Amino acid sequence: MKQNRAFRVNQPSVASELIDGEAVIMNLDSGNYYSTRQIGGQLWSWIEEGVSQGELVSRLMVDYAGEAGLIASAVETFIGALLAHELIVEASPSAARIQSPPAAAAAPSALERPPFTPPVLEVFADMRDLLLLDPIHDVAEVGWPTAKPSRPAVN
Repeated sequence: MKQNRAFRVNQPSVASELIDGEAVIMNLDSGNYYSTRQIGGQLWSWIEEGVSQGELVSRLMVDYAGEAGLIASAVETFIGALLAHELIVEASPSAARIQSPPAAAAAPSALERPPFTPPVLEVFADMRDLLLLDPIHDVAEVGWPTAKPSRPAVN
């Protein structure tokens, strides 16, 4: 795992909203929408902030009780799922927010922290056809109401 690796939301193809700790994410290109709760919602929020992969792991180790290797592996798997569904893309190395981990004295004890559970990305394709029918997909880069230029017919 590269500690300084950072990601950004794949905009304008992806829109998201964080609601009560749940990230609801829509890929406008594929028509799929996604949900991730609790730790996944936290990770999504931090990815939106440009937090580096190493810092994601460090923050989770401060907030949750769990083995460092398990947490790092779960973050790697979650990021892999987000990349596979084209929800995020790798950002330039200069975009990564790398901070030193919080001081050990400031971290709560393992007894005070909830146990770490790996984040889950739920995928929903049941509305794909409706979402792809939306006329927003037929507009030019300048936006609505400018339609995309039609392609010439191929003979």
